[in-house]
Amino acid sequence: MKRTKRTLTAIVAMMALVCMMLAGCGAKSAPADQSVNALFELYAKNNAAPMQELLGFESVEAVNAAFVEEDAEVDVLAEMTSIIEDADVEMTEEEIQSFTDSLMGMVNKASATAEITSEDGDYTTVTLQVYGFSSEEMMTIITDCATAMTESITEEDAIAIGEGDMEVYNKYMKQYITDFVNGMAAMDPVAEPVEVVVECEKQLVEVNGKEQAEWMPVDMDGFCADVDAAMFQE
Repeated sequence: MKRTKRTLTAIVAMMALVCMMLAGCGAKSAPADQSVNALFELYAKNNAAPMQELLGFESVEAVNAAFVEEDAEVDVLAEMTSIIEDADVEMTEEEIQSFTDSLMGMVNKASATAEITSEDGDYTTVTLQVYGFSSEEMMTIITDCATAMTESITEEDAIAIGEGDMEVYNKYMKQYITDFVNGMAAMDPVAEPVEVVVECEKQLVEVNGKEQAEWMPVDMDGFCADVDAAMFQE
């Protein structure tokens, strides 16, 4: 009887092991085009939701921990605050937040579509069509805002600014930043997309403490650089 009990215990243990192996084998990777599209949303628009839903992350923070290097994380509000402070412009937190929201609204207009265009063994090629913004139009906005500010400065105010009157300086700079942000926020994506070809391979991604094989760009740095160029195209 004791031998029978040990045998049954071994059989149950083997069954459990086989079930675990089958469960692992049955776990399917997300399609490569969906992974690339989710990466675009994460990198270009700071939108972690698609990747969280696609791979089953517990939180946005977990997505960032898996895909964004700690020293590469950007707090857009903090970045905007730093730029304004470096320019010696005085603004309230509410004003800076409003500008930040406007610029993020502009970025969120961008979009992309992804399609698997070839599959060859261990590699899958995804073509990403990015509808970004015209860098030429952006430069026009910058130039026009700077020109408008320069032309609006009175002789008296110019003298005051030259003598270090920060109140007068602040008045013109706040108007310049407001015009610039409003101009950027009004931009629409280009009609013709930029094509980004992404070669993907299976890579281990840690999701909620467990590693799973998912389709990811072979060259992640190259992918990010290509997305940058496509988002603000010449």
